[in-house]
Order: sequence, then structure tokens, then C-alpha cells
Amino acid sequence: MTTSTAPVPTTAANAPRFPVGALLLLSFAVFVTVTAESLPAGLLPEMVEGLQTDPLGVGLLISVWALTVIVTSVPLARLTARFDRRLVAGGALAVFAVANAATALAPTYEAAVATRIVAGVAHGLFWAIVIVYATSLLAPSHLGRGLALVTAGGTVATLAGLPAGTLIAQLLSWRWAFGALAAVALVLAVIILIRLPRRVPEPALLRADRPRGADASLVPILLFAAASLVFALGQFATFTYVRPLLEVSAGVPEAQVPLLLFAYGAAGLAGVAVAGPLADHWPRASLVIILAGLVAAFGILTLAADTPLVYVALAGWGFAIGAFFPLQSSLLMRIATDRTRTLASAGTVVTFNVGIAVGPWLGDLVGGAAQPTAATALSGGAVLVSLLLVVAAVVRGFRRPDA
Repeated sequence: MTTSTAPVPTTAANAPRFPVGALLLLSFAVFVTVTAESLPAGLLPEMVEGLQTDPLGVGLLISVWALTVIVTSVPLARLTARFDRRLVAGGALAVFAVANAATALAPTYEAAVATRIVAGVAHGLFWAIVIVYATSLLAPSHLGRGLALVTAGGTVATLAGLPAGTLIAQLLSWRWAFGALAAVALVLAVIILIRLPRRVPEPALLRADRPRGADASLVPILLFAAASLVFALGQFATFTYVRPLLEVSAGVPEAQVPLLLFAYGAAGLAGVAVAGPLADHWPRASLVIILAGLVAAFGILTLAADTPLVYVALAGWGFAIGAFFPLQSSLLMRIATDRTRTLASAGTVVTFNVGIAVGPWLGDLVGGAAQPTAATALSGGAVLVSLLLVVAAVVRGFRRPDA
């Protein structure tokens, strides 16, 4: 027989207070890691000069990071699955800090590539464990709000982290930007290791005592992973070409583009804020409605980009991007069992990064900067597929009465 899906573990149920301090600490760590991931994009001219390379070379510093995450996240998550999750999260963040300090000191481009690979390994492991660790700190009734708070760090990194790093590079040096991130990450790692509670997974059952057959949560986990891949593909197929979309297809004056992108990011923060309560009260319906709304937004951007509806679509797009990850993470942690929870988190990280890598290429293939509405049409179709996969995952994951 197969094991049934299990509710979120109640290791925090005997302490029902919302652990806001611990969650803010993890959210800040998420902010730092996501900022470092895309930081070369904001430091491009300074790094081109400092490392004696070209813009493509600096772009590859982002690509090699994503590829490293794709290749190493799941194996490392499995390797560390039985360790104290606090130690894994803090240790990964400490390695991340050392790697970024090494990037700040890199004497050559080749050395910078090597340090980015190490940082990508640490980033992948940290992201594979941070949602699982945060889940173990939360009572089930707080899961949605807690995960929304942790993942908000990634949204804030897009709004504030990259601009702050760019400003540091302009005022001082690109090396100072990486050094500052390394210092902050090291402080966070120490605090996590010293102050946050231990969370050791349940001991593995002896082979004779293990339930026979596959874990019942594996199929919905795979469906959610596929949904993340297709969702990321759709997001980055269009977002990569958002400036030509606004300036060419929508006819927005160039001076207004930064304001619209800021509004897009602000809508994303609103999505994160709303996702927490939604995930605690109506997790399944909320995720389905959010994805359906995003399909509609991409439809407007495809068929009516040159009308005032473009502002509504842009706000809806940003809102959906902010709400998607906490809503899906909450559902995934509720569906996964203790045996599959780390694998589920790591698998989502991997597939989302695959979507990040492939999305811009597919967007360019169908039109890219020259015909951005073709990319939005592709994105709308991709999100529709993601919606269908989520529905299938929810139906399969919550089919049993004890799920």
C-alpha cells in the first residue's frame, strides 16, 4: 500500500505564537541570496571594466549560477535531508557568504566564475531547505502567512536589493557591493545558527518498517514542479522584453517606464501581503484564481496592449507574480509528507530555475523585442498550462480525506 499525504507537521503546534522574529530573519536571508543571484545585471559596466570581460561574460555569471542551482539542489537536499534544518540553512548561508566575499576579491574573470559556482551551490541548498525549515517553525494555522513573509524577501530583493547594489557600485566599487552582501549573509548565518531553534527530521524508518510502495504525495509534487517550470517559463518569456513591450507595443513614453515598473513591483508586494491570509483560509481556490487572472492579464497585453487596459494588466501581472510562490509553497508543504517535504522544496527550486533559463530564449524565438506581443501570447498559454497542472495537483493531493 502507499502512504497517505500528511498534514504539515505540528512541531510548532505547542507554541502557537507566530514566530515573527525568526521568519523575518529567514526573509532577510532570502532577500540577500536573491539579490546576489541577479547582482551582476545591475553592475554590468563596472564588472566589465573590473574583470576585463564583455557584457556577455558578465551575463554568463548569472547563467552559471542558475545552471549550478539546477544541477546541485536536489542531490544536496537529499544528502542533507536527515540533518538539523537549522544547521543546513545556517551552514549554506555561511558558505554563501564566503563565496560572495571571494567574488568581491576575484582577481580574474575565471576566478569570479568559480566563486559564482560555489555561491550557486550554497544558494540552491539554502532555497531547498528554507521553506521546509520555516514550515517546521509554524503552527498549521499560520502556514500561509509565515511562508508569505519568508518569500517576501525575494520580492523585496527585486525592488530594493538590486538598485541598492547598483548604487554601492556607482559610489564605491562593484567589489564593495559583493562584499556588503557577504558581510550581511555571514551575520545572518551566525544568528540563525545561534538563536533559531533546532529542527531535526524524524528518524528514518528501518527498511522492514517502511510503508510499501511510493509515497502518495509524489505525484502531486511532480505536478507542482511541472507547474513551477511552466510558470517561470511564461514569466520570463515576457518579462525579459518588458521594456519593448511597454515602449513599442503599448506606446508608453520612455520616461514613464520606470514608474510603471515600480508600480509592477509594488503590485507584487501587495500580492505577497494578500497571499498569506489567502493561503491560510482558501489556499486551493486562491491559487487557481490568481493563475486565471494572470492568463487574462497576458491576454490583455497580447490583444489590447495599446489601450488603457495595459495598466490594469500590468498591475494584475505584478500581483499574481507576488502571490504565486507563497500560495504554491503553502499548498506544497500541506500536501507533502515528512519524507518528501525537502525533495518537494528542492524540486520546485530546480524547475523554476529551468524556466528562468529557458523562458527568455523561447520569448526571443517567437518575437522577443521586435514583436513582444507574441511573447505575451506564449506566456499566456504557458500560464494556462500551469493552471491545469495546479488543478491536477490539488485534486490528486487532496483526494484522500486525511490529506
